[in-house]
Amino acid sequence: MSEVKTSSRIIDDLSEILSKKEYTDVIDVLTPKMSLPFDFTAPEFVELYKQDKGNFFKYVREAIMQRIELRCVGFDARAAFAGLKIEPQGQPAISMQDINPRDNESNIVCFDCQVIAVDKRKSYIKSGTASCDICGHSETVECDPDLKLKMPKCNSRGCGKALTQLVQNTIKTDYIQNIWMQEPIETAKHNMPVIFIGKLHGSFVGDVFPSQKKRVTGIFKTVIDPKKNEHDIIIDIIYINDLEETEAIKPLDVEVKALKQKSKEPDFLNKIVDSYAPSIYGHENIKLTCLLYLASGVPGQKRSEINVALFGDPSMAKSEILKFTSKVAFKSKYTSGKGSSGAGLTIGMVKENDSLIPMAGVLPLHTRGFVCIDEFDKMKTEDRSAMHEVMEQGTCSIAKAGVNLTLEAKCSILAAANPKYGRYDEDLTIADNINIPPALLSRFDILWLITDKVNTLQDIAKAQHILKTFRGELKASDVFMGERDMMAYLNYIRALKPTLDDEVSHKIERFYQKMREMSGSDADSLPVGIRQLEAIIRMSQAHAKLFFRTKVAEDDVKAVFDLLGKSYISFNKNLTTDNSMQSDITSFSTKKLSKEKAADVVWHSCSDGSKNQNVYMVVFTKELVKTEKFDKTDATKWFNQWEKEGVILKNKNGTYRKA
Repeated sequence: MSEVKTSSRIIDDLSEILSKKEYTDVIDVLTPKMSLPFDFTAPEFVELYKQDKGNFFKYVREAIMQRIELRCVGFDARAAFAGLKIEPQGQPAISMQDINPRDNESNIVCFDCQVIAVDKRKSYIKSGTASCDICGHSETVECDPDLKLKMPKCNSRGCGKALTQLVQNTIKTDYIQNIWMQEPIETAKHNMPVIFIGKLHGSFVGDVFPSQKKRVTGIFKTVIDPKKNEHDIIIDIIYINDLEETEAIKPLDVEVKALKQKSKEPDFLNKIVDSYAPSIYGHENIKLTCLLYLASGVPGQKRSEINVALFGDPSMAKSEILKFTSKVAFKSKYTSGKGSSGAGLTIGMVKENDSLIPMAGVLPLHTRGFVCIDEFDKMKTEDRSAMHEVMEQGTCSIAKAGVNLTLEAKCSILAAANPKYGRYDEDLTIADNINIPPALLSRFDILWLITDKVNTLQDIAKAQHILKTFRGELKASDVFMGERDMMAYLNYIRALKPTLDDEVSHKIERFYQKMREMSGSDADSLPVGIRQLEAIIRMSQAHAKLFFRTKVAEDDVKAVFDLLGKSYISFNKNLTTDNSMQSDITSFSTKKLSKEKAADVVWHSCSDGSKNQNVYMVVFTKELVKTEKFDKTDATKWFNQWEKEGVILKNKNGTYRKA
């Protein structure tokens, strides 16, 4: 059994070991605020580490300071080297999932994480002089490994073991700060990442911010509360440093060479599209759009992230497309708009220990990644407004409760939504069908409408495809690329940076000018602006990446124009006419009398002429049927929908008024 050593004995032993030339050569060249690598697993340190694991690096620091004081005679070396950091070496990084009290209690752990919240700075008392008010006896006291300062009782006779008091001008303090650390999304099991609370000390305080990726070395500790049976866990951080992005899965050099060769074949892109979500029948154009979304544009002064929106009737595989996209995208997240808030997506304020701290949401945590938001139309208006800054500027900001914070949130958005009244109504304008404001819609690079129309041949083919899926007849080997291969392919091409030459630029400019002229012909529309031009450039660059090109070719631009044209056609619009989709999407056109407008006109005609314009339900629905836009069932349904949404309110006399 090894001898139990006091703290001073451990420091002396460490100082003796560090006096060897191999260590003094390193210590002698140290400068303030440097990081000193220290392998605590080396044979000469193992036994000393086991003596007092919680305070070991505190003793190492003291021994190093003693060596520095011997070298730097004549000035306050401790003050000058206060920012010196000891970087533990020899401890391999493990997954946060593998950290547990059984194996790691009071031991050093090393892991990779993402910081999701940072508390305000506080201070703790490191040491001071404890004095007895009765006899004046004094002694030096230091905080324990849990940073608690326990005041001793006076041992002098006649004092009755009176509790000593801390002398104010002898107190030595230092910074302390709590941070919340989350397991990287890529390694989390079932999208449920582990979260630990860490404590930063001294010079590390102030260098850590939400959404940063870090490698943390610290001591796993249980904070024991005698009043409770269940105790909190903290990581007492010894060292923390920046972590490079986790290496994404990429194809081997041989595989890249083979893919580049196959990219010259005429059916190359069709094979990749067919491999994308193979369990979903059809939707080739939407699958190609998702591939462009995952390939992204080229980073520069303007945003490179491509945002896509899918609108359509229920049961049209929108959610399945989103889920498959999140599977093959590196650093991705699938979420539902119904269960998401603006704070959860951007920056939220969380109450901890009676104080509010900012916590990074999904979008900043997935910077340079992908977020798929289903049920986008179900989000509250105030929550959707938080998306404006993210989708254009690539940042999210908060200014509340004394907190002013801006985080990077450069992530691509793939959104899916249902029409306003459940199914798409072709008698209504696009703006009436889609319950999303024009300002937000304009931030999407491309929009698709998927309607459930009866088509006997397609319905039979779709049914047969689904039956094959249920019978297990569709195998992974039947597709050109499996999920893992597709992820590797997309990760590789995303790093490419195809350029634009003058000829291609002129082609894009001509098409953009044509769009401008078409939007200008409709006086009620918001004009096609620079955002649409940037969208064409981004998608052209993404299309070039799919073929491993270093320059954007005319074929890439033509393919994007064709794709945009088909997306317009999905909304019953045509790029070759003056009636462009953009005008209807970004404006509430009054040229066509919609159901909403017709209902408003009938309401005013049926009102009793009072200030509140009171209307009886029976009279309103009867007159609504006369417009020939509604039958009796539709009229009643429309009225009930208005009442449910709070558009109209019931009076005491049985009439209704507009809210």
